[in-house]
Amino acid sequence: MRIGIAISRYARSGGLERVSGEWARGLASRGHEVTVFAQQVEEGPGDDAVRFVHVGGMHSPIAARAATYPFAVTRAIREASPDVVIAFGNAVLLPDVIVRLHGAHRPWWELANSLAPWDSYEGARRRLNPHHRIVLALEKRILTPRIARAVLAASDQAAADIRRLYPAIADRVRVVPDGIDLDAFHFDPTAREATRRAWRADDSFVVLTVATEVRRKGIATLLDAFVLFSSERPDAVLVVAGSAPRAEIERLAAARGISDRVRMPGFVPDIAAAYGAADLFVFPTIFDPWGLPVVEALACGTPVVTSKAAGSSQVIVPSENGLLTEQFADAASIAAAMREASGIAAGRERIRSSVAHLSWPRVIDDVDSLLIQG
Repeated sequence: MRIGIAISRYARSGGLERVSGEWARGLASRGHEVTVFAQQVEEGPGDDAVRFVHVGGMHSPIAARAATYPFAVTRAIREASPDVVIAFGNAVLLPDVIVRLHGAHRPWWELANSLAPWDSYEGARRRLNPHHRIVLALEKRILTPRIARAVLAASDQAAADIRRLYPAIADRVRVVPDGIDLDAFHFDPTAREATRRAWRADDSFVVLTVATEVRRKGIATLLDAFVLFSSERPDAVLVVAGSAPRAEIERLAAARGISDRVRMPGFVPDIAAAYGAADLFVFPTIFDPWGLPVVEALACGTPVVTSKAAGSSQVIVPSENGLLTEQFADAASIAAAMREASGIAAGRERIRSSVAHLSWPRVIDDVDSLLIQG
């Protein structure tokens, strides 16, 4: 089968970018002729079996890229005429396309606007940003019976949102979760010891979170929850890894009087070692159609506390591999879940087994079967 994959940026990092690469390499390894249509390509190991077509369109600003890439990639795909087209994101304007989304953009738009009214700086800036308007317009045009042969969402939650907002394609929505590289994400006791030393947390109870943003990832609420949790666990430290603004987190921690108990290593190249070094992973996001860190932490055998706002919360089995909170903004319920999850007796291998079904080979098998069945 000749498969065309449309993605603006093909890379090993990012969300849909990383997933598109796994799909391209995985489907090529199963004998399909895979062509990726992208503006930017960062090739790596295994990509020799994939063909690349560079398409036009503006790279920046982001609004211009969102507006021009769909037309450029549509022209390129029409010329190549593959048997089936998989569009990662709202990218292709041809009929009969398989659309792969983590989730629709509109639910986040609605939630973000409810949290930041027009008269706030954040709210006004978001509403005036043309990028959001362009993405919403494309989403409305593409998630229609004429264009979307199928819509593949990353989670049950994301699928429910798409069915609610775009009822004309409700019967075409299916859940295909993101996979995980179980060879890369596993528990390493040697790396655990070294990482904990680097964090000055050798004998501490380590609570870890990973964040690229402060607001959407619920960092302020997590700090409030940690104050409550650490009042009963004086040996606890909180590690905030990732590229979220350090100065803002430092300010929030200082305001709560816990600066000496918060570590901020920034971007961690070996994030699997960080998950393994933690005793508990907490992910109180306010919106994530999937939320890969939840699955990565579980693959490393670390119990997880997250909110139901994370799509990947569907893999949490309460009191076996973690705990769920109903409300993302409720610090007291997060702290209570942290206390309960810290007592989970399941070993790391048992926790890891809870995400074995998400190995990339299994996920690609499901995708392959879906394409063959049509």
